[in-house]
Amino acid sequence: MEGCKMMRCIWMILLSFMALGIAAKDYKIVGKCIAPQANGRISLVVYDENNQLDTIGKGLITNGEFCITGSVMDRKVAYLLINDRVKDFIPMILEGGTYHVVLDGNVVLSLTGSKEQNILNKYLETRIEQNQLLEEFRKRPLVERRNDSIRAYYQGRDSLITLVMKAAQLRLLDEYPDRYASTVFFTQDLKEKGLEELTNIYDKLIGPGKDNTLAKKISDRIELLRALEKDALAPNFSMKTPEGKIIELYKIQSKVKIIDFWASWCYPCRKENPTLVKLYEKYHNKGLEIIGISLDNDHKKWTDAIKKDNLPYLHVSELKKWKCEAVRLYDVKVVPHTVVLDQNNHVIAKNVRGEKLVKLIDSLMDKP
Repeated sequence: MEGCKMMRCIWMILLSFMALGIAAKDYKIVGKCIAPQANGRISLVVYDENNQLDTIGKGLITNGEFCITGSVMDRKVAYLLINDRVKDFIPMILEGGTYHVVLDGNVVLSLTGSKEQNILNKYLETRIEQNQLLEEFRKRPLVERRNDSIRAYYQGRDSLITLVMKAAQLRLLDEYPDRYASTVFFTQDLKEKGLEELTNIYDKLIGPGKDNTLAKKISDRIELLRALEKDALAPNFSMKTPEGKIIELYKIQSKVKIIDFWASWCYPCRKENPTLVKLYEKYHNKGLEIIGISLDNDHKKWTDAIKKDNLPYLHVSELKKWKCEAVRLYDVKVVPHTVVLDQNNHVIAKNVRGEKLVKLIDSLMDKP
């Protein structure tokens, strides 16, 4: 009986899709693998709403060949995994049709298929020279990679390549502003782009190129970065102190606030702590407040670090490491990371440390 009920539910779902005119699209991925991975497992994965990998297809590599088949209700951005190693060099725009893939070890040599995928490939080709430069640098001995002059040489070459690369990408965007592939490409490294660059990209997108969930990510990212611009009203947050008391940013009354993202396991953070302590001791009675947001996930390690470094100011944490909501709101990519606010919670400066932070706070506290 239970089996019959399940089959009825499945048929009802299928009929509802048919009634809406929605039909699943079949796809087929035919691949070849150059040694050393002539045999093994291959998976097709997508990122779900929680940014977790979800496997939607599996296959076996036999004598250097594989085939994965399936169906999708709508377009998806997918990636191939060989023996559970993420393949994010070239994203797949998965929809109906047949795709042909050639892999060399863990590197995608070619991936052709739908019209959207072929457009995306044009974008990806603009990165080839930069990827080759990175690979060249990685192959050098560690002692050379740590050499300042060698690093400067590669950084100089990378800067020149980047200028040419971004110009080529914008020309493609001018050619394909209404294509889903354009949005897919520019959302692959969303967090590496600044406000001006993202705004320029988003303003060029039109039609289907803008009317999709990925374009919404660009829009959301723009709004987040605008909230962190100088003079913008900083995002509010509430978090618990080590004792469990809830602290809300906007309810802290002070002339100047320093938000300090740090962690007990972060050596540069601990090295920076004495500077914050000196500023607090010098200016707290004159209206300076410091809020330390820890990226720890261990309460004892967090509180032990506070005691050992003699940090007298406010401390809060969600004990979730990088999954802390304030980390997202303030676009924190590395720690230590500081944000300086005025008494009305508007951004004065961000990511200033050491002597620069001291000079800034001195100037702000000297003002009437």
